[in-house]
Amino acid sequence: MILTVDGDCRDLASVEHLVHQLDEVLGGLLDEEAGYVASTHVVRTPPARFVVALSWPDDGSTDDAVAEVVRTALPGVEVGSLAEVVAEASSRAAGRLARYPGRRLVERRTTAGAVVDASCVDAVEGLAGVTVTPETELDLTGFARPTWREGRCTLLVQPARGVLVPFEVRHQVSCCADH
Repeated sequence: MILTVDGDCRDLASVEHLVHQLDEVLGGLLDEEAGYVASTHVVRTPPARFVVALSWPDDGSTDDAVAEVVRTALPGVEVGSLAEVVAEASSRAAGRLARYPGRRLVERRTTAGAVVDASCVDAVEGLAGVTVTPETELDLTGFARPTWREGRCTLLVQPARGVLVPFEVRHQVSCCADH
């Protein structure tokens, strides 16, 4: 089951806020550990924006029931099945995972092998020639956003403070923020 939620989010901070709102609204209705994923996707058709794709295994709940809960609680968002986002999410071709099975277990100091073992992450890859082994130490404290690439869930990491950290950081600095 895949449902899209469009809150006209123009940056990562606002789409993270939308995911947090969806967490509150959906409560226990969808469970990360049972396969629920909230991924964010770039929609390039004007106006360019980020859209959330909610996906979950067919567990008897219907997308209509989930859509109604979201529409009722968040009347300013559009809920539906935006074709390009559904295609990306279902093929796992693109998208940034904000909620996923095992997230709570890996958003801490851990190793690359433990991330793969404890979550839906298929691979941890280092950027700029950084080698990652199963024993490589990671500091994912409170924030790890893997991405769908070629059907696999991949977490990109980079060196910082003597360990590897996620490539994407929680607090983004806007381009041209200093001038």
